[in-house]
Amino acid sequence: MVVEIFDVKTGKTLPKKIEILAEEEKEDLLEEKHYMLKEILEQPKTIVKATEQEEQKLIDVALDMLRAKTVVFTACGTARYAAIIGRYLLSKVANKFSDVIMSHEFQYFSDSIDKDTLVIAVSQSGETADVLEGVEKAKEKGAKVIAITNVVGSSLARIADYTFYLNCGTEVAVASTKAFTGQLVVLYLLAFAAINKIKKCKDSVTEVAKKIEENIHQNDSVLKELAEKMKDKKDIYYLAKGIDFAIASEGALKLKELSYMHAEGMPAGELKHGTLSLIEEGTPIVAICPKDYTCKETLNNAQEAKSRGGFIIGVSDENNDLFDVWLKIPKVEEIYYPIVSVIPLQLLAYYTAVAKGNNPDKPRNLAKSVTVK
Repeated sequence: MVVEIFDVKTGKTLPKKIEILAEEEKEDLLEEKHYMLKEILEQPKTIVKATEQEEQKLIDVALDMLRAKTVVFTACGTARYAAIIGRYLLSKVANKFSDVIMSHEFQYFSDSIDKDTLVIAVSQSGETADVLEGVEKAKEKGAKVIAITNVVGSSLARIADYTFYLNCGTEVAVASTKAFTGQLVVLYLLAFAAINKIKKCKDSVTEVAKKIEENIHQNDSVLKELAEKMKDKKDIYYLAKGIDFAIASEGALKLKELSYMHAEGMPAGELKHGTLSLIEEGTPIVAICPKDYTCKETLNNAQEAKSRGGFIIGVSDENNDLFDVWLKIPKVEEIYYPIVSVIPLQLLAYYTAVAKGNNPDKPRNLAKSVTVK
């Protein structure tokens, strides 16, 4: 069979190379009931797989980041929360300011994109229509584009100047879990590459993965009991500060996607600027407060919610009298708390969906890859 591609304006044949991509194989469930649970439990291994990046490529991109006048992340949904953590990492590790723009809003900022701009596009599928439109506009303006994606040969990977693959295997469940932590790992590597500490980062991430392996089942009975209590609640709020804020937002998104409950993630300090009026007796409040630089202030804000009747669910490596329920996470280096904090929140969303009788693999109205605008 002969395939020819024509330019619709000129009618001339375009010299395009046709590439046949291998179809991703759908992995067997084996003993797990749902793909989402299987993919959550795979993360100690997929986190390590995500560290398998070419070091010279990491260095080249890190140098481009440091040289760029402007660094902009663009992504949607879960990938955007990974990008927000990437923004914190670039600031905290590499002393490089950057910004995060939702891909469907990117066109409204395109006037300030130029050849001195580096765009980091994050997308699990590499086929998200809004992301692709944004990076195409950026390329037209002369910007360099870095892709972080899971699908080899995806549209985003073909457009980008450099591509980092997550190496986490096919993600079947609509709600992203292992791809999210894979995205975080690549962003950690890029930040540490900027200060020439790639090996230290890889070693640290490997240790974090081991601790997740030990921790992943420790909260099971608590989570299942908590899911039963939460399944009939109408509202739930997730609080955190600093680098942990994006984890609060991602935890809320997972619960919304799977349980169809109203959930909202916010910087803990914003609670008293309006949302506190919504807290009443029994309102669940998830406080992400590992023993890092954000802990004290997040606990203070959670105390304000508790004094209004809030039911406090603490996500921390240390218990606190403030917590009505404690979701234990392992103690890790301060910068890596986001990777360990998100795991119990993924499981909480999963168990709540199951408790409500929902299919966590196929939430209503949602698709794995958002290919329409």
